[in-house]
Amino acid sequence: MESVRWRKNSWILTLQCAVMFFALQNQSCSAACGPPKVQCAAHTKNCHLTNFRGEWEDQMHCKAAKAFFPKTESQLIHAVAYAVKKEKKVKVITGSAHSLNRFACPGGNSGVVISTRDYNSRIKIDAKSMTVTVDAGVEMRILLDALAAKGFAFPHTTDWDGLSMAGVISTAAHGSSLWGKGGGIHDYVVGISIVIPAPAEQGYAKLIHLTEKDEEIKAARVSLGVLGAISQVTFAVEKMFKLSVTLKLKKDSDLENSFVEFAESHEFGSMNWYPSFSKVVYSKRDRVSPDVSGNGKLAPKYAQPATVKSVVENRAIEELNNAKINASNLCKLVRSQVEQGIKTGNGYLNDGQTFRGFPVVGYNHLLQSSSGCQIDARNKENNLCPWKAKQLNCNDTICNWDTEVKGNYYHHTSIAIPLSRVTEAIRDLKQLRDMDPSAFCTLDSYLGVLFRYFKESTDYLSHKEESVAIEFIYFRYRELGRPRWNGHVMDEIEQMLLQKYGGVPHWGKNRVYTFDGTAKRTMNLGKFLEVKKQLEPKGHFSSDWSDGVLGIGKGVQIWRDGCALDGLCVCKEDRHCAPEKGFVCRAGKIWKNASVCMQLRY
Repeated sequence: MESVRWRKNSWILTLQCAVMFFALQNQSCSAACGPPKVQCAAHTKNCHLTNFRGEWEDQMHCKAAKAFFPKTESQLIHAVAYAVKKEKKVKVITGSAHSLNRFACPGGNSGVVISTRDYNSRIKIDAKSMTVTVDAGVEMRILLDALAAKGFAFPHTTDWDGLSMAGVISTAAHGSSLWGKGGGIHDYVVGISIVIPAPAEQGYAKLIHLTEKDEEIKAARVSLGVLGAISQVTFAVEKMFKLSVTLKLKKDSDLENSFVEFAESHEFGSMNWYPSFSKVVYSKRDRVSPDVSGNGKLAPKYAQPATVKSVVENRAIEELNNAKINASNLCKLVRSQVEQGIKTGNGYLNDGQTFRGFPVVGYNHLLQSSSGCQIDARNKENNLCPWKAKQLNCNDTICNWDTEVKGNYYHHTSIAIPLSRVTEAIRDLKQLRDMDPSAFCTLDSYLGVLFRYFKESTDYLSHKEESVAIEFIYFRYRELGRPRWNGHVMDEIEQMLLQKYGGVPHWGKNRVYTFDGTAKRTMNLGKFLEVKKQLEPKGHFSSDWSDGVLGIGKGVQIWRDGCALDGLCVCKEDRHCAPEKGFVCRAGKIWKNASVCMQLRY
């Protein structure tokens, strides 16, 4: 009733919009959608760094004393040389800054940051060698379109295409496949140029080129930005092909037994499991000849421009429904959205405009990765955001996650476990689900539990056996230390995947505490650190955060009252939760080794 009543009071939305956007007068936007990721007080000094959603996962500030925005390789080398000569910490941040955690923060306030926002002019396609070489800051969508124009395809992409190619490989971003080299984008890298520190007699910085013949490339492909500044990347490409996509909604009764067979049957297959109502969406994506008719496109709602009013309204409804009293409302809404989504194509469009039924057939670069709102912003007002130099109003269009308004805000978990252990893990998750299905509705209101596959890799910080990334997004309050009624369920899932199943978190996602102890579960970490010592012996590109993640510094957990409520720590005492609000530290329901913040009534 509360959510219905809230919808009817539309005048409240109008008032909220008016109040919210009054403070935004005279603000302007960068060339990308949303505020600049690096903002400096005076030219390139006294800078503040942020990511795509306006703050890092721990909500702590990230500052630098100086910023560089190179457009050429020589300017990139100069920026690194400046930092090395001045004996400063230096980090590289991409134009999209799409990672949640602070790998791009140099630490302290005196470091140097290099933005690749403007380093994106080179896309060189070599038809003979079937490769493409790109500048570090080239965005995936730009690359995909450039390749398609010449009849080539990038075999695997991320689901969201508003990412830089250097950022994609540095965090081991991936698609989904057990075929060929698998879904890891870094596994298609055949060459990297990287700027590393050098002695004074060599100008304090030098450019090195690594190929598949060099052992060091196994560290440079997934580098977390700690080896140096990537200048250019060369990827293997192939001739353009089409995909045929069919989505099928089924009961989850046989989910745990279907993983291997499904992966072997569908080259680009993935699954979305909705535990709260026991259904699975099987995404059957298969390669077909370019001669097969069809001009399909993927345009999911979350990636399309939305009005300010709708973004604010959806968040307000979400906050209401995530109160325990509204769990039933949220569950009903989730089930309706999922079932209706399948009927209307879930963002798949047969002709690029409308959905008429599955299968949807189209070119790979338009069906494997989604885009929308960032392209919309780029094409308006001479590469400026549509609200440039004017006050935002409720009918302006933005990305759902843009920080100009208080819209989407969430935790994003992605933990990879061995394929051989997925069956057991699903059984555990089902057992937890059966204790309280409604606790999973907040998770299901996003994408459910997404399963994506990738092969074993020779790269040092990647996966050394066939694995499945288990990924989910769930509601988060903006205020630190504010408990969620179902937070203990998400905590238990994460800790079980990490501890019981030896999971490794996606480097660009996840909450802070999930990276604690990651070094112990990462194969070939020793070899990676050997390369790091060779290329970057003084740690110019390191920080307390990256050292903690790699196990060569103090831990990454942040200990304080309420820290477990925001994923900053795993609770050890009740004060790490919110005992004054009835949330205390207790063992998990299924994975007893988990320590979670639970309401006393549970």
